[in-house]
Amino acid sequence: MPVRLAEPSALGLIRPGDHVDLFRVDEDAEAIATAALVLDVTGADDPSLGGLLLALTPAEAQRTVTGAGRGYAVLIRPDG
Repeated sequence: MPVRLAEPSALGLIRPGDHVDLFRVDEDAEAIATAALVLDVTGADDPSLGGLLLALTPAEAQRTVTGAGRGYAVLIRPDG
């Protein structure tokens, strides 16, 4: 599922194969998705156009598309 980050400069820190927790910026601190696999990072050279392609479960994907807000934030998991 493609995801746009609220802080697109973070795209330079994320690589395919990383695992991230996904949060909606304008909501509480509960993760929408945990340990989501990063399949691709698009537009890292132009963060205003880029985003993440994440492998999400059907339930995580539903939570991601429900209630559009101001974008998403991620936490890169050290356990990959």
